[in-house]
Amino acid sequence: MAHMKTIFAYLVYAAAITVVLLYLQFPADALKSYVDHRLASADPSLTLATETIRPAIPPGLTMTGVALYQEGTRLVLFDKLRIVPNLRTLLKSNKKVNFTARVAEGSIAGWAIIEGNRAEHLQVEADLSDIQLEGIDLIKADTRFTVTGILTGHVNHDDGSGAAETTNATMGLSDVQITLQDEFFGMRDIVVGKVDATLAANRKSLRIKSLDFDGPMAQGKIGGSIDLRQPLGQSRLNLSGNAKPKPALFARLQDTIPAGFFDARTLGTIGINFAIRGSIENPQASMR
Repeated sequence: MAHMKTIFAYLVYAAAITVVLLYLQFPADALKSYVDHRLASADPSLTLATETIRPAIPPGLTMTGVALYQEGTRLVLFDKLRIVPNLRTLLKSNKKVNFTARVAEGSIAGWAIIEGNRAEHLQVEADLSDIQLEGIDLIKADTRFTVTGILTGHVNHDDGSGAAETTNATMGLSDVQITLQDEFFGMRDIVVGKVDATLAANRKSLRIKSLDFDGPMAQGKIGGSIDLRQPLGQSRLNLSGNAKPKPALFARLQDTIPAGFFDARTLGTIGINFAIRGSIENPQASMR
């Protein structure tokens, strides 16, 4: 019995030492260094604030109230963020961590590989589920409209070096509705319905490879690029697309659009070609 107690005591001691070593090896400093570096290089006006940070079991970190700000304006709030290291990589130069987050009543789950002690290179892959668009501060900040809907998707990011940085995403949105502050052709509420998009981005631009929408009012597609600038509202738009009104919308358009403005015979089949230029703050739309 004494022999068994001795073995048990050694096992407990070994477990305790292992936990301590795991915390010592956890790449928290590398993560913080990378985040600070990326924020500063992207935009010096960006800051990150966290209400609480505490260790968790299994070994890892749990943070609450993680908020990203730009010059005092909150862009997004993560209610809870949990980071857990992959135990097999803690003693290696390339460390892998798994993470989960709660944001806007939805969730984000994925992994990241951090290369080097100062996070010289980062790869991230994540799944987004059931995120409520109306709960994202960046979207709520634009007073020209309100947006509701549910976001799901998949994102992968490789920071590479300089211009080699790439982010690719596939997004799906459902139950999307836009309520405008000012009327557009006599309408304030635009029911978009379902949206599927494929995006690619680097530090300089966001490319919309494809964006298809289909709802009770219209169906169509949008493509093009956005030249990213700081502040974000000054980013330049180069978008074009086509929209085909459905019967309910077509009936409403007939009451508000001047006669001869569109060919009623082809509006529901060929649709309306349009282009969007200008900036995010001051978009300029044209039809052709």
